[in-house]
Amino acid sequence: MAHSLKSLIAVLCLCISSTAIAKDKPNIIYLLVDNWGWGDLSIQGSTIQTPNIDDFANQGLRLTNFNVQNQCTPTRSALHTGRLPIRTGNQKVPAPGEPDGLAYWEYTLPELLSDAGYHTSLFGKWHVGANIKKLPNYQGYDYFWGTQEGTNAAGYTATPQWDATVATTPYIYEGVKGRDAKKVKVFDIPAKVTLDREITNRAIANIKKQAKTGKPFYSFVAFTHFHPPFTVHDDFKNASKAGIYADTQMEVDYNIGLVIKAIKDAGIEKNTVVILTGDNGAGNFPQGSALAAGEDGGGGSNGPWRGGLSTAYEGGLRTPAMIRYPNKIKAGRVSDEIVGDIDMYTTIASFAGADKLVPTDRPIDGVNQKDFILGKQEKSNREHFIVFVGDDLFAIKWRNMKMHFMATESTHSVVKKFTFPQLFDIKNDPKEAYELWGNQGYVHGWVMEPIMKHIVTLKQSMGKYRNIKPGEEFKGYKK
Repeated sequence: MAHSLKSLIAVLCLCISSTAIAKDKPNIIYLLVDNWGWGDLSIQGSTIQTPNIDDFANQGLRLTNFNVQNQCTPTRSALHTGRLPIRTGNQKVPAPGEPDGLAYWEYTLPELLSDAGYHTSLFGKWHVGANIKKLPNYQGYDYFWGTQEGTNAAGYTATPQWDATVATTPYIYEGVKGRDAKKVKVFDIPAKVTLDREITNRAIANIKKQAKTGKPFYSFVAFTHFHPPFTVHDDFKNASKAGIYADTQMEVDYNIGLVIKAIKDAGIEKNTVVILTGDNGAGNFPQGSALAAGEDGGGGSNGPWRGGLSTAYEGGLRTPAMIRYPNKIKAGRVSDEIVGDIDMYTTIASFAGADKLVPTDRPIDGVNQKDFILGKQEKSNREHFIVFVGDDLFAIKWRNMKMHFMATESTHSVVKKFTFPQLFDIKNDPKEAYELWGNQGYVHGWVMEPIMKHIVTLKQSMGKYRNIKPGEEFKGYKK
């Protein structure tokens, strides 16, 4: 009897403890849209209406100066580590067969949140390590369902030259923490047509399931739109009467609306932080279209900004971004303060009450933006953003000024290196078209001082903590 009483008390204490943890720690859902142009939503100028996204933006904080890396893999690495991708060996999209992925030594965001008592899951595109041992379920996620590499892989088997004896057939995978993921089905064009809806439905099922447990959860929902090969769900085929990209804008809006509705229906809306961003700007290809050969219609919009995917111009770096946390973040707030993807690691950790879990044995480039996001301060904790394209430092943004050391004009254009850095006032010149040094006799030379301070600080840090090589199984820095 005494033993039974002790067991009952233990169970009650566990239930009370779990309830307290769930109440104290918000659920966190990160929605990531692929190749999402700043102007691809109607609240930021698109003529294609995105009512669900617009409504969501008006329910919290919309960031008009949210900065990411210039490609898919670097941004996903930054979000998962809070570190510049060049530090982690993920500074560019790897070609199939190249060494890739995060070193197991990295303390990823899902690992941190797991240690803070969260259930963690990833639905959709991973793209930070294609090897079966580098998938999300070996990088901190309790559950993973999705693709391991770039979305372009869906088109591999459709090419007339495809040869499965020399190249690996892409698959959609499902896995649980610590065990090899299993192949679900071939990732091809037909699979991609319905993939984002499947990602949405699985994310919704997870929301319903986790809401019933009383345990806080973190869910990373990584859509594959707007990445070529361009496909759209049959429900939205020709729905816009403006081409497949516009149809896809409508589908993305619909899927995001379904997730937002599921959060409300599950009764967890008030205790859930929802973050919605892109991973880089829309592509601007030499042929003037973001569509695959033979398709009709226009590409994505990067709004007023120059450049796009794979460039260091604002069109490649700024993506739509918004954060909702009912009764905590004031609805309808809009800010043009600089915020970076690398800040999400430390910020999410803070929302989870896990600031002390952020590692101190390595450089963390992100800053904690929680107080800024909550409106406790008007200014962001970041006033600069450093831009690498691959291995090279291309540009640095400081306040309203932007300095380019190298440049590439569009997604597949050649790289140029300048004799003198080019300087632009991006507040008054969003197209980065009027170069200040050459046109105004170097009177802005003083800007080099604060900019060089950040560059020198970074170089010193990299001297002390060397960058990890792509695919390297790094074991840690010497103490």
